[in-house]
Amino acid sequence: MFVGRKEELNELTSYLNSDKQENIIIYGRRRIGKSELIKEALRTTNKPAIFYQATETSQLENVKALSRIIGQRFNLGSITFESFDAIFNFLFNQKDEYILVLDEYPYLSNVSPGLDSVIQKAIDTYKNTSKLKVVLLGSYIDIMSKLNHSDQPLFGRITKSMFLGEMNYYETSLFYPNVDLETKVKYYSVFGGVPYFNSFIDQNKSFEENVKNLIISKNSPLSNYIELILSKELRKIENANNIFLIIAKGISKFNDILSNLTISSSQLSQVLNNLITMDLIKRTTPINEGSNSRRTHYKINDNYIEFFYRYIYRNQTERSLMNTNDFYDEIIKENLHSSFIPMKFEDISEQYLIISNKDSKIKPPLYKIGKYWYDNPKEKINGEFDLVSLDKNGYIVYEVKYTNNKVDEKVVNHLIDQLNCCGIKYYNLGFFSKSGFNFEKNNNYYLKTLEDLYNV
Repeated sequence: MFVGRKEELNELTSYLNSDKQENIIIYGRRRIGKSELIKEALRTTNKPAIFYQATETSQLENVKALSRIIGQRFNLGSITFESFDAIFNFLFNQKDEYILVLDEYPYLSNVSPGLDSVIQKAIDTYKNTSKLKVVLLGSYIDIMSKLNHSDQPLFGRITKSMFLGEMNYYETSLFYPNVDLETKVKYYSVFGGVPYFNSFIDQNKSFEENVKNLIISKNSPLSNYIELILSKELRKIENANNIFLIIAKGISKFNDILSNLTISSSQLSQVLNNLITMDLIKRTTPINEGSNSRRTHYKINDNYIEFFYRYIYRNQTERSLMNTNDFYDEIIKENLHSSFIPMKFEDISEQYLIISNKDSKIKPPLYKIGKYWYDNPKEKINGEFDLVSLDKNGYIVYEVKYTNNKVDEKVVNHLIDQLNCCGIKYYNLGFFSKSGFNFEKNNNYYLKTLEDLYNV
């Protein structure tokens, strides 16, 4: 069953339904849902399509395999084209409208030198007469993102380039629609927004049962995923492992990460850049600082990977000695509920602001959302507020509470005292609360509950 991706699906479908020749790139890391998105779009458009998933074999074998699919589609029998050049000339010459999907395109381009130029030549030759839609999919983000660079053959020919990242918390919750709101927060906190991870969740089992069965147990279906994606795209997997482990411990500044490693500054920069390109690490800077601020932080941009390195990878010895239930109870349970999930609730709250802002539900619209750095030398205090927004009127500072207690005047007054002590100028306050609010008087604060977050 296809879940979510409403915006991406509508956008992709509009290009596939156009009355002209289109060339589309869809890329993103492994298991993010690229193939399922294009398959759903093909079902929606209901147009004749040739879908080919490339293999890491020779150019000749890929030509033969694609020829067989084309032969079946056009009732040509066991035809074998001589080359990709011949295949594209044949498809671009068709009077009827077809969609050609080449999945794992980097495999093809790797074994077929000059394939980009072959496609470029066909596009230029038939762009005014053909309605063929060419869709190229790939998991090697660096390769796919460069296809439309100015020094590449396909530059200027790509009509749509679509990067597919993780799904937001709300769309991800559609994988488990029958659980309560608090459990939805728990699932997103651990499994994140990767469709592949969430497809394994069994709604008939409890949250703890799913975590144990899918992640902790020795033969769990998700246990080898991280090693698989890293070994495919990074040469020195041990450096990536160490960086994930360090950041999962809460160490997030470049120099602090470096001090925990035995590699050079340039090596760390290279691995971090690779992980950022893969959409696994995110570089964040306070909204009141410049992009080159020394207060830049690095965070793991995948909840499941962060969970894995925080609880599983760093505790391999304990995992090998304990049974699954004891490992969860002794190593994970307390910290997960007291620290990890509340931290991820802050991310959910930030995503809610972004979604609402894009839907024009926040007035005036927000210009920036993120952390805010403060430094008061007179009082000898400094630090960060985790969630602050900026609009034309100034800053709104938000407090995110994932507790069983309602937010009341005491919480508000404590935040106001903090802000006054730090000397931060703001014009309003906002509160996200798992358990709701208890105020004696009306106010103009921005107040959101779990029900609000899952009613977007």
